[in-house]
Amino acid sequence: MYFSILAVILIIISLIGGFVIVLASFLVLFEKCLFGRIAIIQGIEFTTISTILVVLAYGPAIGVLFCICISMILPAIINNMIGEKWVANKDFSVFSIGFGNVVDILCVFIIHFLRGFDIFWIMVVMLLFKHISGNIIGKFKETNFIVDYLGLIISVLFNLGAVFFFHSFWLSLL
Repeated sequence: MYFSILAVILIIISLIGGFVIVLASFLVLFEKCLFGRIAIIQGIEFTTISTILVVLAYGPAIGVLFCICISMILPAIINNMIGEKWVANKDFSVFSIGFGNVVDILCVFIIHFLRGFDIFWIMVVMLLFKHISGNIIGKFKETNFIVDYLGLIISVLFNLGAVFFFHSFWLSLL
């Protein structure tokens, strides 16, 4: 049932927006509805690369709508429908609307401002912005917050590697 709902949603999105938004939506739903449940690697930023692609292809207005509808509301609906099945990650939350979604919307405007730069450098700036803002909020929310430097390094290397090694593919989409 989960995959049929996902297929119908992706078909509707493709009819409305095209291949870039379908791929971006698939990556976001894959990250938020599957990777979030099993936590293979913390900090996989498929949402960030998807947001970069959507903003560069369609502009900031569609980017904000993408962040609200596809990154925030749709995963919450799908995760609510699935419930607590297949959860191996102790930090997984079915309803995951929070500060990260505000950061994603702010990223839309930063990406639009940086649209003349290469996608690799845009990703570098986005990772810096997201990790710094996440650590600042972590300091405010928890009194004994400790920065996970190893996780941060692995996350940055993985995400920049994904952008670097698939660089020509990402650019061919735009």
